Order: sequence, then C-alpha cells, then structure tokens
Amino acid sequence: MEDQTMQDADKAMVPEVLDENLPVVTVSTKPGAADFTTISAAVNSAGETGLRIVVEGGIYEESVLELKKGTQVVAAEGCGTGSATPVVITARADHPAVCSRVSGALLRDVRIEHQGPFCSMACVVIEAGNIKFERCVVTGSVSIGILICGAASPTLTGCEILACCGDGIKVADCARPEVHECSVHDNDGFGIFCTGTSGGNFTQNQVFANSNAGVAARGTCFGSFQNNKVFDGKQGGFWLEEEARCELIGNDIYQNQKSGIQVGGYADPMVQKNVVRDGLKGGIVVHDHATGHFLNNEIMRNVMAGVGGTDSACPLFHSNLVKDGRGGGIVLHENCRGVFEKNQVIGNTHAGIGLKGASNALFDGNYVSDGSGYGVWIQERAVSTLQNNVIERNMRAGVVVTDNADPVLACNIIRDGKHAGLLIRHNATGRFRQNTLSHNAHGNVVLLEQASSELVANIISHGALGGIIIRGTTSVTVRGNTICHNDGANIAVLDNSNPTVDGNVLTNGAGRGLVIMDKATGLYRFNMIRNSELAGVYVGRQSSPEMIANCVCDGKAAGILFEDEAQGRFTYNIVCANQNEGVAVHGKAHPTMECNVVLQGGHGGIWLDANAAGTFRGNVVEDSGTNAYRCGTTTTANEWRLAERNTNTAPAALAEVLSEWAEEKMRTPGANKKVILVQNPDTDSPGGGVAMATQCSELLGLDPSRSCMLVARFLGDAGQFEDAEELITITKGFIGENGPFKMEPAMRSQQWADMSLHCAELLNKWAAASQEYSRDLMTRAAEYARNAAEVFSQQPQYRTTIEGFASALYWVGLNFATLTRLGGGAQWSAQQAAEVAEEALEVAHSMVAPDTPAHRVAELFFVDGVLSFCKAEAVASKYIDDQGRPQELMQELLKKSLQTMETAYSRWCEAYGEKHLQTVKAITMIGLLQGKLNGQEASIEWYRRELRIREELQGELHPRTQQARRTYTSMIDERLSSNMPDAKVLNEAIAASKAASVENSTVVVARFLSEAGQFKNAEVILRESQEAASEAASQSASTGRGEGLKAKSGPEYVRWGEISLYCAELLNK
Repeated sequence: MEDQTMQDADKAMVPEVLDENLPVVTVSTKPGAADFTTISAAVNSAGETGLRIVVEGGIYEESVLELKKGTQVVAAEGCGTGSATPVVITARADHPAVCSRVSGALLRDVRIEHQGPFCSMACVVIEAGNIKFERCVVTGSVSIGILICGAASPTLTGCEILACCGDGIKVADCARPEVHECSVHDNDGFGIFCTGTSGGNFTQNQVFANSNAGVAARGTCFGSFQNNKVFDGKQGGFWLEEEARCELIGNDIYQNQKSGIQVGGYADPMVQKNVVRDGLKGGIVVHDHATGHFLNNEIMRNVMAGVGGTDSACPLFHSNLVKDGRGGGIVLHENCRGVFEKNQVIGNTHAGIGLKGASNALFDGNYVSDGSGYGVWIQERAVSTLQNNVIERNMRAGVVVTDNADPVLACNIIRDGKHAGLLIRHNATGRFRQNTLSHNAHGNVVLLEQASSELVANIISHGALGGIIIRGTTSVTVRGNTICHNDGANIAVLDNSNPTVDGNVLTNGAGRGLVIMDKATGLYRFNMIRNSELAGVYVGRQSSPEMIANCVCDGKAAGILFEDEAQGRFTYNIVCANQNEGVAVHGKAHPTMECNVVLQGGHGGIWLDANAAGTFRGNVVEDSGTNAYRCGTTTTANEWRLAERNTNTAPAALAEVLSEWAEEKMRTPGANKKVILVQNPDTDSPGGGVAMATQCSELLGLDPSRSCMLVARFLGDAGQFEDAEELITITKGFIGENGPFKMEPAMRSQQWADMSLHCAELLNKWAAASQEYSRDLMTRAAEYARNAAEVFSQQPQYRTTIEGFASALYWVGLNFATLTRLGGGAQWSAQQAAEVAEEALEVAHSMVAPDTPAHRVAELFFVDGVLSFCKAEAVASKYIDDQGRPQELMQELLKKSLQTMETAYSRWCEAYGEKHLQTVKAITMIGLLQGKLNGQEASIEWYRRELRIREELQGELHPRTQQARRTYTSMIDERLSSNMPDAKVLNEAIAASKAASVENSTVVVARFLSEAGQFKNAEVILRESQEAASEAASQSASTGRGEGLKAKSGPEYVRWGEISLYCAELLNK
C-alpha cells in the first residue's frame, strides 16, 4: 500500500505534457520581439478554447495577472527559474501578482514576486478552480506566498516558496490543494498553514528554516502530509491546534528548535510512521484538550522528552519507538490522560516514562529499558495505570513512586534493574497487582518514609538485597504474593513500619523468610513461609508483630526465631518440619504464643533461653519426648513451666488419623494430594518414628484456608474446640466475598463449604466432649452441615465435590439426629430435625455404589444407628410422637440402633482395626445401647475398651478421653456401691494372695478400686502389700537366702517392683 502511494506521487510530479492543439502566442519585454509585451495582454487575448502563452525571460510587472480557463503560461526554453534570464512576474501595489479562479490553467517555470507595501495581499491568490503550478518560485517580502482559499483545488508541483514575510503557503476555507515535491523555506510565518475546513495532500515536500512552525493546522482542517521533510523550524516542525484532524504519515521531522510535533486545542490528528528526531526541545508534545492517534513513529535523540503530554490532553500512542531522549522518554504533566500501548521506550535519561501533576494515563504493553535514570517515575499526584509492560535494565529504580502519587501497576515485568525494582516513598500510595519483579540489585520492592501502598498477587524473586523491604513508618498491605529465591530476606520489615501481610507464599529464600526488626509491628495472616536457608520468621530488637494462621515449614534452621527484646502475639500458626527448633526464644524476648501447632522440629518443638520469657497457652506441640520443650538451663522447673503453658500436645498415635484427614481434605480439582509432615517418637516404626507423608510446603499454594483448617483440626483433636471455631470464623471472614483475600467464586464456594463442613464436625465433637450435649452447639453444628450440603450440591460434579457432598450429608444426618434427641433447636422442632436427618440419609444411601469404600458405608450405618437412638431418646422425653406405645417404640428403636451400630463396628474394624478414632465411635454407642437394653454388666466392658483406646490415641488430657473416663468410673462407682466387697473380704483376698505367693493379685484389687475412683483405698492396699514384701525380704536375708530386695532377684523383688510401678500410675491419676 505504501509503495503504491509512492508510485502515485511520483507520477504526479512529472510535468504535464502541453496540449499541442492549443494556439500559441509569445510574450517578450522587447517590443516587436513577440506577440505581446505583457503577459496580461496575452491572457486577455485568449478565447474560450484556451491559449498557450510562451514567455521570454524578463521582469513583468503586472497589475493583477488573472488567468483564464485553459490558459497556460510557460517560460520559454532556457528561461526557467534557475536560469540567468528567468521569467519574473512581480507586483508592487496592494494586490496579488497572480490570481486564479478558473480550471485548466497552468503556470510553469515562472518566478513570482511581490514587492508591494508590507502586509499587502498575498503574492499568489487562488480562490477557485484547479490551476497547476509547476516548478515555479514564489517569493516576496510583504505577506503570504500562496493563498489557497474558497473551494480551490490547485496542484503545486516542484515549486519553491521562500522568503515571504508571512506564511509560505496558506490554505483556507474548504480548499483542497495538492502540493508535491515543493520546497517551502525561510518564510517569516509558517511554512504551510492550513485553516478552516481545508484539506488537501502534501507529499514529498521539504519544509524548513521557517520562522514559525514548519507546518501549522487550525480550524477543522484535515489535510494529509506524507513523506515530507520538516526541519529547522524556529517554532517547531508541525503545530496542530483547535480541531485540526490532519494526517501525518511517513514524514522526517528533525532538528526543529521547538517540538517536532505539537498538538494542542482539541486537535485530533493521525500521526503514523514518522521519524521525529534530534529536536532541540521535545519530540511530540500533546497539550490542552488534544487527542490524536500516534502509531509506529520513531521518536529519538530529542533534547527534551521524546513524548510530552500536559493539560487535559488524551492521546493514543501505539507501537512507537521512543529512544535516547535526553529529557526523558514519555513525560506527562497536569491532568494529561491518554493510552500508551506497545511502545518501545529505550535508552532515555531521567526516566523512560515520567508522570507528574495529576496525570492519569493508561500504559499497556510497553517496553521500557536501558535508561540511564528510572524506568518509570510517578510523582506528585499522578494516578496513572501501568499494565503488561516490561521494564528492565534501567540504571535507577525500575519504577519509583514518590510524593502523593497513587498509580495502579498490574501484570508488569520489572527486572534486572541496577537499583530497586519498585521503589515507593514519601506519602505515595498505589495498587500493585500481579506484577513480576526479579533480579533487581537493591531489592525487588522497597518502601520508605510513609508510603502506604497495596501489593497484591505479585511474583517477587531473586532480589539481590531482598524481596520486599519495608522501612520508615509505612503501612503497606502485602497480600497474595509469591516471594521467593531472594537474598537477605523474602520480606524485611524494619524501623517503625506497620504493614498488613496476608496470604503470601514466601519460599526458598537464601536468607530468612520474614524478618521483623527494630520497632516494627504489623499484622501477618495466612502466609506460607517455607524452605528458608535461615529462620523462617525472625523477630528481633523491640519489634512486636501479630501473626495469625501462618504456616512456617521446611526451613533449614528454626521455624520462628525470637531475639533481643522482641515481643508479639502469635496465634493459630502451624510450624513444622524445620531442621532446628520449631520455635526458638532467645535473649530477653517474651512473645505470646497461643493455639499454635509445632511439629517435627529437628532440634525440638519450642526452645526457651534462660533469660527469655513470654506467655504460652494451648499450643499443640508434637510429643517428641525430651525434645518437645527445651530450655537453655538445666533447671527442670523451667521445662515444666513451659510444658504447663502448653497443656495440649499431639500424641504419636494421632499421626495416622491426621494424615488421612489431610489427604482427604486437601484434594481439589487439579491440585496435588500432598500431606503434612508428622514425625513421632514411635520406636517400633521403620525409619525411627517418621510416620509420614510428603512435604508440607507442597500442600497449600496460595490457598490460606487449607493450612487454617489443618490447624483447626489439630486444635480440635487436642480438645481446643472454641479456639478451632474462632480460627475458622477468622478464615471465613478472610476469604469471604467482602474479605481481603480474593478468590474465584467457584473456589470460594468450595472453601466455604469445606470450612462449614469442618465446623459441623468440630462442634459435634465439642458437644460430645462436654458433660452434656449443648443445644446451642448442636444447632450451630447442624446449620454448618446444612450450609455445606447446599454449597456442595451446587458445585460441578467432580469427584472431590461429590465426596464433599457425601460427607456433608453424613454430618447433616448426625447433627440433626442429635438435635432431635435434644428437642430441636432454632427453627427446627425435634420432629423436623428428625425429618431433615432422614432425608439426608436417604440421599446419602442413594449415592452408594459398588466401589464405595467399606468405611464410607460404615459411616452411614453409624448415622442410621445414631438417628434410631436419638429418636428413642426423643420419644422418652416426649419430644416426638410416641404413637401411643412409648415403651414398645423405644425398644424397637434401640434394638434397631444396636444392630446397625454392630454392623458399623465390624465394617470399621475391617477397614481400620479396633484402635482407630472412627471405630471407637461405634464402641461408645454400643456400650451405651447395651446398657439401655441389657443392663450395666453388658456395657461396662465396652466402656472400658473405649477408655483404653482413647487414652492411647488421644492422650489422657483430651476432653473426649476425660469424658470416657467419667462415664466408665461413674459406672464402676455405681457397680461397687451396689455390690461393694467389705474390708474383711478385701483383707482375706490380700492374705490369700500372700499365702499363695501370687504377685499381682494385690495390684488387681488396687486397680479395681482405682478404676472406681477410690484412689485412697487402693493406695492403702498397695502400701500394706509393700510392707509385706519388705518383711518377706528381711526373712529371706535372716535365713541366708541371698540379699533380699538388694539382690534384685527372686519373686519378692519382682512383686515389689510391680507394686511400685502401679503406685506411680495411681498417684499420677
């Protein structure tokens, strides 16, 4: 297309072949040498058919030379404008030298001058028609060179217009000239000046050395300027104002003393494929309210900015090259707006892009590189948006935001800078989302003074001095970022800064993961901090952060390290699989740590120095023997002090259950199935007690709800139900629709359902661990389960959502069954609660397939049994209709319940074995049902079995274990009170055991008493037995049968040891 345009222009510049059929007359200044002595006389002689007038060299001072239609005025051969004897048409009065209103006229090789008074009429006036000027020279010292006005459409080819006191060519009204290969220069006004509604085509001209701009356009003109050279304009190259809509294509604009192209007013030009270079000031400047399209231009080596925008301009710059500007690449001031996309901004000084004032432009897909200053400098009150740009290899900061600027940066790449990647300082704010910052020499992100920006979902890696460095009194929000492989620290929070750091992944740091020092504070929630070479979290000096629900794992040193006088509050965090201590408190640090989970510290769970202090409550710390709690002093009292503050530990037997739960809960469509590391001191297991799964850090990605549910699970299994529910409530608020952590709606619904499901389970267990079921707890548990079922039922039918729906139905059935027993709650009566449970179970049974695992089927049998039992209880309490036969109905329901519970028990035993927290639920219910149907003697063995299993799996301090012990001991107490052997019988039993030398009969009797809660009586019996053992040993010594107890042999010593061992257990209880 471009080549065709050039060919058309070349054809137009070939002088038109003269019509040989026209009559010819001659003109000469020498009398008698030609037909006429004046050109005017010759023109007047022309008829209707036209006339060719051949003019000999000389000066022709004409009154007004007004051509007729078809008249051709040409210089005689050898009398062209460059000859020694040119044809010169001149005027001295206040009128033009040449005037034309006709079509078909022609002037060729003629020089036209105006010597009249200053401000006289233009040298040439073309008011209408399509006259042609070929190889003419137009000059003069009075006014405009050529005025083209009205509806004229002349053609100027190869002409030279110079040294006019006004403009070289002025185009007014609605004129449409064609100006080709002309030279317009050294005029005191504009070279070419277009006004009104004029148009026309201006191609391959040279416009230079004019006192004003080379080309000016005003009004609503829409001329097309292509392939011209415009240079050395004293007021610039092109100047477009008012509402001009000109087209500038392929022009070479250079060495102008002001801007190469200046666009003002409301002008809206098309500026394409031009070269704007070597200007003594700016390259292209757009101001006032101007717009315009600027495409594929090369703008380079200008003294001031390559592109400048100011006032309220709003241009579009697309695919331009802005290079080597000595005053910057693209600089916007005031209220400038506009769109700048896919431009290359390379090698500029000061800044590749500079934004000042209140500018508010969009920069999309630009490449900004190799500047000797900043890549992008946003200052004052600028609020622009930068997205999808690549900003690299700049000598100063890739992007600096200062003063009160408030930009938006999204999806940019900022890398390989010789200074900081993103520097934010003073009172600047701004939102920085989904950018990639890497390999910047002075830190990828640095915030200073009082900056208060928002960093969301960025990838920040390989910073030489760190990932994010927060200093001064900044209050930045850092949310959902991936910050990795940085030297120093992935995040360093210093001075008095107070950031909010939420939902980030800090991984593979060459130094520390998160550093908080000086007097810094801040809120740090839902972050994953993993694989740090040094401490995952370092808290030093007098800092006092608040850390909630973070995951600190897989580090090569301590998980959390406190030093100096650091304080802070740490709750609901999970700290696991770090090679040194999980938590180390050094110096005089005194943090508050509550409800955290600390697992698999290579050198222990929590280390406390001799001078350190703090508050430790309700943490779940892995039961790893002497390494669970370590103190930097030999005083065992300190260890006890720390252990007492951490009243709950994670027993070894929880590992299998937690791993299974994690594997089930952590699956999502397209996600991996990694499970958290759990190490336990089980000496019988292969590999020295590592009952495992895979790396914890592979678990979560950017999903903070996962680690929070895991912590909540640990807290719940440790009996800290209220803490666990509070954590889930915090998490739901964090990822909710109005929360700070943004997720896709489908994923949010999935996580919401998961957490509701976990709350349904948690509150059920909470209620079960209480001495009596709480109607409030069970009502909330039922509501959570129903909410989860509703959400899962609306999710796409993936395997995981189907499993989630099945689990939700399980808890709907279980919780509403329990609500039935309690007489209903909230909007549900007991009968309505039973109907909801039955409906859920019906749907759940319909989902059973041939490949449904046995333990899943067992769950349904279990809930069926619970529902039958609860309905029986509700009948007894008259909460539901007894059908006129309460006793018969109760017995039927209880028998049905026992039958289904026994089926559930056998199925779970096949799947898990008896020692499993699922199986023990069936054992509990069978004991309860046996007692109601067949009396206490039938149930006591089941209760004893439950107690032993819970002690082993959950630990003696767990609320469910304590509840099982209360139930069992109350039954023993009731049994003994009704059939208690008197002291005489017990003494006779002891005497018989002595006589028969039965070593453990005393222990059996004492155990029997202790299980009934009669610890003092049991101790009396054991003490008497010890005295008897000691007496027997003395007798053995007196008869010479060894050393008695000292000989550490014989039945007396063994019996004494057994009694002492049981005494230790008894007094502990």
